[in-house]
Amino acid sequence: MTNPAEPRVVRNARGILLMIISVAFLAAVDTLVKIALADGMHPFAVAFYRNFFGMIAISPFIFRGGLSGFKTKRLPMHLARGLLHAASMLCWFTALTHIDLAEATALSFTTPIYASIAAIFFMGEPSRVIRWTAAGIGFAGMLILIRPGFAEVNIGVFLVIGSAALIALAKLMVKSLSKTDTPVTIVAFMSLTLTTFTFFPALPYWSWPSPKMLLVFALMGAVGATAHTVQTYSYRDGDITAVEPAGYMRLVWAAAMGFVFFGEVPGIWVWAGAFVIICGSVLLLRDEVMTARAARRSRA
Repeated sequence: MTNPAEPRVVRNARGILLMIISVAFLAAVDTLVKIALADGMHPFAVAFYRNFFGMIAISPFIFRGGLSGFKTKRLPMHLARGLLHAASMLCWFTALTHIDLAEATALSFTTPIYASIAAIFFMGEPSRVIRWTAAGIGFAGMLILIRPGFAEVNIGVFLVIGSAALIALAKLMVKSLSKTDTPVTIVAFMSLTLTTFTFFPALPYWSWPSPKMLLVFALMGAVGATAHTVQTYSYRDGDITAVEPAGYMRLVWAAAMGFVFFGEVPGIWVWAGAFVIICGSVLLLRDEVMTARAARRSRA
């Protein structure tokens, strides 16, 4: 547990460091995915193996209390969330066969923007000017990055945009599920549904992994589970306003790993677009945190 007597600056510094480490692990997972794709495996097969080995990695956490983690009264919501998340993952893995890792990562930063807009229409959250301003900034950054009309926009760009929109809807479902179900239940159904819903699309492209790929997939599962565990501790230790922006270091890690492993060099437009997208997302985060604080004060 966090020591409440510990200075906030120390807790925030530790939370920021843990977030930077966690997104490095997430970038490493994407790098391993690209290695598997470069080995000739179909993106759908890679998605299934990634989820299967991820389920194995987190199974001790899920089953430490027996089958109690699967008790829920909201099974349809869990299934719908899993379906959206699986579709997002299939789009993401396919996109990585078409565009560089850093560009895909930068475009994925639009997820909070989509989630904010969807929350207005589907969850009845307030439609404030600052939300639409943040969304406008984020979409401007996306246009700077992809430069339609000035640069070729391939299918990978549209797949990442679709992936970001789908995962945004899935995140809203998690927000709703967290009001009634425990984190263990949410993670248990996430793991089970992702593995199931990516198995069937993988069947037409099925191939048994080589010993080398088995090691890659085992690493995916272990590194992915570690990333999410470290990120949980990051949010526990630090203020969200300090910790969340540190997550954008994922772009730096992705660019570095893309260069080292695949010889990818992000252009100036990728960095410029990512900067604008991040500005919009941070503005949105600041507004949501201030709104939440005001709501807590009004209830006190």
